[in-house]
Amino acid sequence: MSTCDCFSGVQADVDYRPSGSFSTIAGLKVYKSAPRDSRSRPKGSILFFPDGFGLARHNQRLADMYAEHGYEATIIDYFEGDALPDIFMKYLPGTDLDSYDIFTPEEKDIIRNIHMPTWLEHHTPVHIASLIDKFLPEFLKTVSGNYSDGENHGHSAANLYVVGHCFGGKHALNLARNELDVTSVVVFHPSFLEPSDTEHLTRPVFMGLAETDVFTPGLSSTMLSQLPNSGAIYKLLVYGGTKHGFASRSDLGNKTAKAMFAEAFNDGLRWMESTSSDTPEST
Repeated sequence: MSTCDCFSGVQADVDYRPSGSFSTIAGLKVYKSAPRDSRSRPKGSILFFPDGFGLARHNQRLADMYAEHGYEATIIDYFEGDALPDIFMKYLPGTDLDSYDIFTPEEKDIIRNIHMPTWLEHHTPVHIASLIDKFLPEFLKTVSGNYSDGENHGHSAANLYVVGHCFGGKHALNLARNELDVTSVVVFHPSFLEPSDTEHLTRPVFMGLAETDVFTPGLSSTMLSQLPNSGAIYKLLVYGGTKHGFASRSDLGNKTAKAMFAEAFNDGLRWMESTSSDTPEST
């Protein structure tokens, strides 16, 4: 099975200036972006499980976009400083690196030193899940600490959303099964899922899949066979004309790709708003 699309895409523009900041929680580096108007209460907190590029600028851009819409967004570096460099997106694994004229000699050395089988062995789902298990209690303390005054911020403390892209989708779904503090989960083009990852989901789940993705056929079939019997609220969308990575590292200079990127982001926002604990129940 080819997984090259997991490592391809377009970097965020070099002129992009992130608005968040870095810190450390439970020994892991995080990037956090918050609404600029500190006088307004956040709509909730988002824990973002990223693709293989970790805290790269395209993921920071997504966190900043969530902040612009009123959420506190935190990206966790569960690769422990060993995420893939975003220049790797421009290289097709297995091709002659010396034939590329877009890389500096230093960048070629960085890419040449990446051995994907070894990298994947270092960052297995089991290892990443163990890091998240240690991280989550400490992260939840920072969330509750932000909304501890019991006045204007009280309702937002109940809204904790988990967003997972690519590698992160598996771990976001794990919290949809096991973490009662989670309000709902948003997953885009998840990779390396097993049937058990979509069993016994208890939290509302939105899943956006690419039309062209080695993972989509099996995943859509599995989801449609399991989710109706799970009892969980769910929504499954396939975005026509897209490929793996479209919701995070699309070519925003391409009109169609930019439109699908925006549509996916807005669909995720609508899902979070519709599942918010602040949304009045229909009668």
